[in-house]
Amino acid sequence: MKVRHHDPRAGTLAVVRALRPDATFGTLRLEDFPEGDVPALPYGLVAADGTFVRQRVTASATVRVAVWAETDAAGYDLADDLHASLLAYVGGPQVVSFRPMTGPLPTTDPDTGRPMTFFTVRARLRPRTD
Repeated sequence: MKVRHHDPRAGTLAVVRALRPDATFGTLRLEDFPEGDVPALPYGLVAADGTFVRQRVTASATVRVAVWAETDAAGYDLADDLHASLLAYVGGPQVVSFRPMTGPLPTTDPDTGRPMTFFTVRARLRPRTD
């Protein structure tokens, strides 16, 4: 039997989309969208910065969430709400839990000049068998 773990981006996307259906979330940076196809703000990027397996059935991943909004305050509020909600998450089919790492940190996106806030969490991934 082969033990694998769920994709941390897909698992986190499922959680944040359920938490905040009023915002758009994806895996692309704003500047990566084709011209004319950029999503409306607020928009949140979910990225995985590495998965760590300590034992066959235990894996965790560093997940980065970046939020763009029309104003600094709106972006920070959404990121702060997502951060707190992920830390309170009680587990689901792909992710067991989230632990704090960094942020939320408000900044300006150097590529777009838009207000952006980001944070990182550690996602403990649920094992699966194939």
